[in-house]
Amino acid sequence: MQTEIRNLCRENVEDAILACTPEGMKDDTLYKQGMEVRRKWLLHTYQTVGPCAKIAYINRIPAGMIQYTPLHHVPYFTTKRRDALYIHCIFTKKDFRLKGVADKLLRELIKEIKKPAPIFQNKPCRLFVTSARERYFSNQPSYFRKKGFRPIEGCVDAGLALWLSKPSLDEGLNIPRVEMPRVKEEGVKIFYSPTCQWCIRLNENVKKLIQELKPDIKIEEINIWDQPEEALKRGIASRVTYINGKPTAIVTLR
Repeated sequence: MQTEIRNLCRENVEDAILACTPEGMKDDTLYKQGMEVRRKWLLHTYQTVGPCAKIAYINRIPAGMIQYTPLHHVPYFTTKRRDALYIHCIFTKKDFRLKGVADKLLRELIKEIKKPAPIFQNKPCRLFVTSARERYFSNQPSYFRKKGFRPIEGCVDAGLALWLSKPSLDEGLNIPRVEMPRVKEEGVKIFYSPTCQWCIRLNENVKKLIQELKPDIKIEEINIWDQPEEALKRGIASRVTYINGKPTAIVTLR
């Protein structure tokens, strides 16, 4: 069984999306809307930053992918570092699991990122970071811990690190852990990321749950890449719903 790893480019954006798409969801209206949101994010990030994903192919079929961005290009994080890469997610399609796809993707990324690159001021990347938050539908933090990622002080959404070169004793990310505050406001604000194609379907599920209880409440959806100022003020670095000024974790089923 032949596995090939390719960088994201204009010609294979659809493959990056298909690598994360369950067969039963291809015709789901809300899921397709989320696919379009992610497609636009991938293309925009590719145009402004460069390749932001690697895709694994098995017998020419998109089998998995790893998606990432230089940490200083993630708008809802504040950091002075210019040598860190943030991994948004790693995913292998169900039919191709337990075949080492994710491991090959991570190895290829490490191999490539150690080389000097303009996005890191023509220096090598020195560390990877990813979320330590245990999200529903995902056991990614457990996977990354098995691969040598270790907890790092600060924001839980950049709370796991893999150093590619030895850090100094006091070296960190300088991204403080922020407890999301209550604010004075009415209505609902759903903060979401365009990096995942489940975003619109999850948003609609949240809206449905809320409207069953409060049919007339005003609901606003906020893309934390397009409107990072509001996310930064509230310390938001992952999807969260504010209800009448109170941050609330709402778990929705697919």
